[in-house]
Amino acid sequence: MKLEPVVSKLQPQLFDENSRWFRVFLIVMFLLAALIRRDEIGAPGFAPTREYTSAIIARAFYYVGNDNIVPWRQNIAAMLKDQQPILEPPLTEYLVSLSYRILGNEEISYARYFTGIFWLIGGIFMYKLTKTLLSADAALFATAYYLFVPMGVIVSRSFQPEALMMMMYLISLYYIIVYFETRTKKHLCLATFLTGVTLFVRPLVIFALFAAFIAIAIHRKGSARRVVDSSFMIFFAISMLIPFIYYGYGILIADYMRWKVADSFRPHLFVHWEYWKGWLDSGIDVAGHLGIIIALLGFLFLRKSLARTLVISLAIGYFIFGLVFNYHIMTHSYYHIQIFPLIGICASAFLVPIASTLANVWDRYSWVIVGFVLLFGLDFSYKEVRWSLYRHVFEPPNVAKEIGEIIKHNPHVVTVAHEYGLPLAYYGEFSGTWWPEMIEEPLYRHPNAKEFSVRGRLDLLGFQPEYFVITNFGLFNRFHQDLKAYLEENCAVLAQTDSYWIFTSCEPAKTE
Repeated sequence: MKLEPVVSKLQPQLFDENSRWFRVFLIVMFLLAALIRRDEIGAPGFAPTREYTSAIIARAFYYVGNDNIVPWRQNIAAMLKDQQPILEPPLTEYLVSLSYRILGNEEISYARYFTGIFWLIGGIFMYKLTKTLLSADAALFATAYYLFVPMGVIVSRSFQPEALMMMMYLISLYYIIVYFETRTKKHLCLATFLTGVTLFVRPLVIFALFAAFIAIAIHRKGSARRVVDSSFMIFFAISMLIPFIYYGYGILIADYMRWKVADSFRPHLFVHWEYWKGWLDSGIDVAGHLGIIIALLGFLFLRKSLARTLVISLAIGYFIFGLVFNYHIMTHSYYHIQIFPLIGICASAFLVPIASTLANVWDRYSWVIVGFVLLFGLDFSYKEVRWSLYRHVFEPPNVAKEIGEIIKHNPHVVTVAHEYGLPLAYYGEFSGTWWPEMIEEPLYRHPNAKEFSVRGRLDLLGFQPEYFVITNFGLFNRFHQDLKAYLEENCAVLAQTDSYWIFTSCEPAKTE
């Protein structure tokens, strides 16, 4: 069923949605969004730890049962995968592994094509959502923000589940609106199923989606007392059932995901002003100062109650999310990306009247002006994205491969390396673990964290190390003097270059 925008029929449109120029402009906008994500596709993502965790999992899927891969590589890939923490279901990783099989080789850059496509599909539903709430004019501006906001481009170039989550989030929001516009069982089932799948993919948007459903239900029924009905029960029960099967089992029954709950929610942070400041600073960095200012102004221009209701509910959901995932909201910038639709909708409400005024003055050149603004925004986004590339330092693949050959791809290796040793282990094809790092900032340290001696840390490894590989000398010299003393006193130097030190044949540490 085709939905009409919730906007007055008497309001003049800035652009004719059915015109050839409007369609061409939309196509060009999406093509430019694809190109900016295609540029330097081989550059490392902005969160190498997450990216190489996903790359390790995708490789294991690719190697299993693959007769073209020698057995020792299959075994190391499986061991390395098993050492990674269990997080979200590895859907993107599995898709990427299929592309490896089809194309016959393994390249992390293939994953970035998937994540970029996911973000662009999300852009389509950003357009549909904003058009339904406001107008096609507003949808054009909101979608442009979503496609070109620098952090959005950066996240969608990284091999991690955020792009897929945002795609499903926007699709779910759109069909929640569709359901309340049509009130059909078909659309209720569709909205429920899509919400469940979204939360299964990555449950970070759970509060925003549920807040949106509740708020719109109150808006439509005019009373909070009438919200809890059969449709409400169906939506919540079934949409929660899908992710609960996976996450509930991991947290409540098997216990292998309970660590994530303790790691994400740290109540002691609430009494520290640094937490609130860190949340604010991180959110501003992600959304952009200008974007937030325009969005705040745009909220005042939201004339339609449904649009205001959705925006307020998404803001409430985001705030609750920040309280529950309070550690990550101040330390992980990409945890803020769910506010992009919120900002895009509000900003478009402010930009459309301005654009209409300019179009009345320069009617013949309105498309030229809009095109110029798009190119200006694209240039700004491109520079921000380029600035973010190659900023993370870790071992070059050739050095990692050299190390892997020296240690004979051993499965019992301890590393002091960049990004927790994940890129080193991935390219060097060996498994093991990284030597625990000291967290200097007390606010970031878990309140139950303990300091262990070298002997204590060795006991916690779960295996007897056969090699110690040091590549991050800054970290090694600053925080691991005790390990350095142990290695020099108890181990033999196998290799020593400007890029790495390798120790082996270690005697057990003396009991302290």
